[in-house]
Amino acid sequence: MSYQAVIRNSSNALITSTPVGMKISILQGTASGTAVYVETQTPSTNANGLVSLEIGTGTSTGTFSAINWAA
Repeated sequence: MSYQAVIRNSSNALITSTPVGMKISILQGTASGTAVYVETQTPSTNANGLVSLEIGTGTSTGTFSAINWAA
């Protein structure tokens, strides 16, 4: 699953050309539900503060292909 985000600091300034740590959680049921899949990645932002990554390819707990998307 592809994901993109623009990364900014607490002053709303772009974070450019910098590695950033990201933790992605897939939650079941609701926005505060149980995490059925969690992964971390360390992509780098580009000159515009954009980071692109593929969810399912990071260092993970759980198996992405085993997620029950109907639940």
